[in-house]
Amino acid sequence: MAERKKSEDGVRETEAYLDPAGEGAAQVQEGRSGGAPARQVASRDEEKRAEQDDPGATRVRKSDEEGA
Repeated sequence: MAERKKSEDGVRETEAYLDPAGEGAAQVQEGRSGGAPARQVASRDEEKRAEQDDPGATRVRKSDEEGA
């Protein structure tokens, strides 16, 4: 592992790199929205694998998306 060099001027560059706009962590984080399509596809895949011998791939359909 590379050795880390500590700044001698006291500037904390990591925070500036991670949050360049200075918005704060609470405003940058995103929520858990969008999990429903993954659950729908997983449920459909599980059902298909239980019924068929060679089920193949289960893909996302347009009807799985919100508002469609």
